[in-house]
Amino acid sequence: MRLAHEGAAVGVSARSLDQVEQTVGEILANGGRAFGTRLDITSDSSVSEGVTNICRGLGGPIDILVNNAGVYKARRFLDYSTDDWSNILDINVTGIVRVIRTVLPMMLPLARGRIINIASIAGKKASLGQAAYNASKHAQLGITRCLALELGRTNIRVNAICPGFTPTDLIDIDEVAAAQGKDASNMWSSIEASSAIGRTVTKSEIAALVAYLASDAADGMNGQSLVLDGGIVFS
Repeated sequence: MRLAHEGAAVGVSARSLDQVEQTVGEILANGGRAFGTRLDITSDSSVSEGVTNICRGLGGPIDILVNNAGVYKARRFLDYSTDDWSNILDINVTGIVRVIRTVLPMMLPLARGRIINIASIAGKKASLGQAAYNASKHAQLGITRCLALELGRTNIRVNAICPGFTPTDLIDIDEVAAAQGKDASNMWSSIEASSAIGRTVTKSEIAALVAYLASDAADGMNGQSLVLDGGIVFS
């Protein structure tokens, strides 16, 4: 919604076509340009087909890519199954690799591109009860830095945003509390209290940073993992 407001033609994708159509409808209703398609980032063929559909629907190549799909599961280390590890790493790591590998070849001839990975402060530190998730987010930051170094002279910029906990459907607060051995009834207030500003960040604040990184004003920003957590991680 924020990128459409800034004038971008937006390709929207997710596994749930209902959610895609709802988002596209909101953008169109507000006078923006958008096209939606179903896309599953765990499938090579789905990524290829989805990206092709978006380019056709918008009438041109993708020059801003926001990797925002992800999965979160809180567990003590020994409670994670190997299937849990495979699923988290396939979606959070290999998934963004699939999408970047599909989109990057169309950015290179444009001599302009923005790749923005939505990571987490979990990629910056250790956390109780989420070893698999943290490992995936550390990997995302490694991919971001290496790609930024490789692509620096191509006018393609690669950066990551590292939010703290944000109220979304991704987070099961009871699951988080159980993994950390804490009381779920005050878990969220405890998370908010850990921030210097006394609250979690909002989706609109994250979207504003995405819009900045997508803009020409951020041309000097490359290979960075920008923390947006209200003051939890200071690095």
